[in-house]
Amino acid sequence: MSNPVEKAKSVVGGEAGAELKAGAGGASSVHYDRPLSDFSIKVVQEDSAFKAGKILSNFNSKHRQDMFYFYEPAYFMINQVKERAEGTEAAKAKYGVSRKPYATKVYALKQPVTDETVANADKPIDRIYEDATAFVVRQFLLHKEQVFAASVLKGGGTWSTEWTGQDAAITSGNGIVAGAKFQQFHKPTSKPLDVLDEAMETIQLKSGLRPNTMVMTRQVFTALKRNSTIKTTKLYTNPNSASDDAVLDTIASHLGLSPSRIFVLDAVQQGTGKIAAVDTTANSDANSVNNGILTIDTDAEGYGEKSSATVAGTFIGGKGILLMHVDPNSNGMYSATAAVCCQWTGLYPEGGEMGNVVFKRYRKEEYSAEFIEGRTAFEYKIVAPALGAFLADVIA
Repeated sequence: MSNPVEKAKSVVGGEAGAELKAGAGGASSVHYDRPLSDFSIKVVQEDSAFKAGKILSNFNSKHRQDMFYFYEPAYFMINQVKERAEGTEAAKAKYGVSRKPYATKVYALKQPVTDETVANADKPIDRIYEDATAFVVRQFLLHKEQVFAASVLKGGGTWSTEWTGQDAAITSGNGIVAGAKFQQFHKPTSKPLDVLDEAMETIQLKSGLRPNTMVMTRQVFTALKRNSTIKTTKLYTNPNSASDDAVLDTIASHLGLSPSRIFVLDAVQQGTGKIAAVDTTANSDANSVNNGILTIDTDAEGYGEKSSATVAGTFIGGKGILLMHVDPNSNGMYSATAAVCCQWTGLYPEGGEMGNVVFKRYRKEEYSAEFIEGRTAFEYKIVAPALGAFLADVIA
């Protein structure tokens, strides 16, 4: 019977084959390209780019869905006190309470780590599982940012006050807002601070509470920085600074907001276009560990492409501005707040306030792989539409 080592040597040939011989210690003249374990490039957004978890307060519940009480504001804005004549009863009054529902959704994602990947790894085994966990966590951050934007940063009857930007200047009314329209903020004759003033006052007159929170994407903030009226105003507030903080301070001081409650969303998502699809060849086998995993067409730099053209990224949150009154320190109990993040902490009761997030590592022998799986349960719920104003299309 031929020696399998010698057979491998004859296939590889020369000094490279000599390495396969038992006890061979010489260096090979052949170089095998393989990923370096001490050098890698991971182009991903910083965690700080994701702001959704910082804007609204959390309402934690042991139940996946339930009802909450809503105190009707009209009863608190109408004076029902009357003069009491001697020997008569005091005037009677009450306040109205209604009930509204909420229902959290459970989201989940897992990544496989196959035995072959572990066996072939040059880097420490723990790092493989750490990378898988970090990937799933980053996916959850991206998902929550998208859910926040889709749930809150929108019009269509979501908020009591909704205006839309247009190209033309406003020539009727007060020249700022007319018929729920205003001039878009990238136009040289636009008046963004005046429009925001009007929106703030509209909310206050509607609800009795003045907004204390402002949300916009980086793209919108850039347009505000370049606007001539804001530049002029900044000359009187921060004349020696052109930083983002100086612009935020200018906007905040004009509107009476705290700069810390103006949120500029920096998270970016892949642009529109179907660039991801389930691989119908390698991943179509129901018994394969890769069954159902998305395969994305990428360009030479690893970014998504469609029809050989790179698809540009977009800021999560669109081109609008949201103003709202939020109690950032409240869990929703007896407080005035425009929206909350409802969290089902009963998903993992031992986790306390973090019980809406579960991570686990488990093995499936049929795939010869371990899985890193995460689950989370939440819903962004607008509880008081009158406490918010959404300005759509503030830029083109």
